[in-house]
Amino acid sequence: MDASQCGSSPCCTNDKKEDHGLKAVQSASLFFHLPDSSQVVDATKTPEGPHQRGPVELENGIIYTGQWLGAHRHGEGTLLRPDGGRYEGQFVDDRACGRGRFVHANGDVYEGQWLDDKAHGSGKFLHSDGSSYIGDWVEDMKSGQGLETWADGSTFKGEYRDGKKHGYGLFTSSDNSSYSGQFFNDSMHGEGTYTFSDGRVYVGSWQDSQMTGQGTMKWPDGRWYEGDYLGDRKSGEGKFCWPDGPTLSQ
Repeated sequence: MDASQCGSSPCCTNDKKEDHGLKAVQSASLFFHLPDSSQVVDATKTPEGPHQRGPVELENGIIYTGQWLGAHRHGEGTLLRPDGGRYEGQFVDDRACGRGRFVHANGDVYEGQWLDDKAHGSGKFLHSDGSSYIGDWVEDMKSGQGLETWADGSTFKGEYRDGKKHGYGLFTSSDNSSYSGQFFNDSMHGEGTYTFSDGRVYVGSWQDSQMTGQGTMKWPDGRWYEGDYLGDRKSGEGKFCWPDGPTLSQ
């Protein structure tokens, strides 16, 4: 193949920056924590054993209705905050512990397991905009296996650590593009396969959500490129191959 043929081929022209569609919006801090204060404003004598009371006013205008063990919230109960936030579920020694449901003042809802006033174990978080996360939690953070769905239909299923996509996962965008591979701190990082909405498929190395390192790009018409990438662009050594046989090395 001569230089004029190479120059007219789309795969030999300068690459444009790719938009991989990975959701960059980070989840806001969930602020699951219930009030640390457990002081009862009403200082009347409290029975020692298990009993039902309520409503009982706590400090800062918080209202609790439910079971007690001595002077502590213990068992099933409901806690209503002045801002409209509401927790219904189990308590142990004044803290949310066990199964429970917390409705934020803005309409966001978490339902699942709790430990020491924090989402911990398995649970689901439903945002008021329609996005959601269902999976594992560790101390108010997404950690472990989970499924996240955004309002536009994009999804991620895989591993999380400290609230971020980390490990192996599958991200599918609303435009039908997808990435299957390794993640690091919410970025595509390591080895992975990206299928573009136009039918192209890239298999290879990633760094900070960009094609960087060794990789192979295949086009729907049978063309393919194998070689080096840097920042989503072909860079360094590589070779092109066309369906009819010609191969060009660079």
